[in-house]
Amino acid sequence: MYYKSQAAMLLKRWIDLPKAFHRTLYHLSGRAIADFGLIEEGDVILIGASGGKDSMVMAALLAELRKRAPVRLALHATTIDNGGESGLDDGESKALGSFFARLEIPHSIVRTDIAKIVKRHPTTDTACSLCANLRRGALHKTAQEVGANKVALGHHLDDAIETLFLNMFYQGSLRCFEPRTYLSRRQLTVIRPLAYVPEEEIVKARDRLDIPVMKTRCPYSGHTHRHAMKDRVSSLARDIPGFRNQMRGALGDLWSPQQKV
Repeated sequence: MYYKSQAAMLLKRWIDLPKAFHRTLYHLSGRAIADFGLIEEGDVILIGASGGKDSMVMAALLAELRKRAPVRLALHATTIDNGGESGLDDGESKALGSFFARLEIPHSIVRTDIAKIVKRHPTTDTACSLCANLRRGALHKTAQEVGANKVALGHHLDDAIETLFLNMFYQGSLRCFEPRTYLSRRQLTVIRPLAYVPEEEIVKARDRLDIPVMKTRCPYSGHTHRHAMKDRVSSLARDIPGFRNQMRGALGDLWSPQQKV
């Protein structure tokens, strides 16, 4: 059980950060961890390491947290390789391996034929949904194989805002992914430690820490509803003072209160 005293202690240690990290990123990720009890005693956490900036910064944060946390936790990381033209090349595979070795986090690459399967589906929406489902299934299977009870994903505040708007405008529903979700069929808990963190803070950390980032080779990148929504969210943030802070508050009301400690 993740008690409030542990959450407060963790947040205090978490905010006392190394200079390499930006205080806002550390504070907001620590607050999400404390608010939703994302880290508990004895956790074995599998990091979904796509190779993008979000998951790589999250991995560095969790590695630092492991040193400071008042609870014992173990970290693993895995990268789901879609295969084909979207797959990792040798240089990228080595860069990922070196990065996680430096963090002292065991890392594996799961080779798949996801790109080949997705290519059979002609529409963007179908392809993106199918790809996400297949990658998620491969990640959850790996979590069970390494004995993880939690899977950490790098979704940040901007992702949450975009998801909320996409569901509102295209599905007519007021919902968004949660910072903490229990998957009863898999007996896994999905956590999102960056749920309160704006994307711009992750970019700062990536640059400050010189974190290697793999470029996406997805043929649909830049041509989806999500990409268009990202542009709209950026526009709103420019036009409305405090937009992201206000949206963080709105999402806090939406996310399940019973999940908070």
